Amino acid sequence: MKRISIGAMGALAFCSAFSVLADTEKVDSALYWVQIAPGQTVDMPSGAKGKTVIRNHATVVQANGNVASQWCTGHQGVDGSGAAGGAGYCTSIYDNGDMVYFSYLLGAEDEPATWTVMGGTGAYEGATGSGTSTITSQRADGRAWTSQARGSITTK
Repeated sequence: MKRISIGAMGALAFCSAFSVLADTEKVDSALYWVQIAPGQTVDMPSGAKGKTVIRNHATVVQANGNVASQWCTGHQGVDGSGAAGGAGYCTSIYDNGDMVYFSYLLGAEDEPATWTVMGGTGAYEGATGSGTSTITSQRADGRAWTSQARGSITTK
């Protein structure tokens, strides 16, 4: 199976005093993954095998040099047509303690996974955003790989 920008002058002054402008952060990161727990094999109704409670860790190196630690838990399976897929969630933790929460869906074979920001803490409280993640290299046993994440995160 295949494995994360808003007219009269008086009105303008009044509105801007009560508006919150959002900041959008471009995501362009390299992630270096290690599978911590391979998960438990489960039998699917179709007879295919799946995996549940897979745990992974990544060191996330952003293009601007910031580094985070990302922890993910997910599930993989095979649908009725035999196509592999999966879903899960991740938490990225920055050195200052801020966190970002993501959900993800695995893409079909040789397609990127998609991720969606579900919020966070600190500077990321109420954050939204999305993007894709593509595997760029993988160890033969599938338990370590590198991926490239691209997208955006908007904060208030």
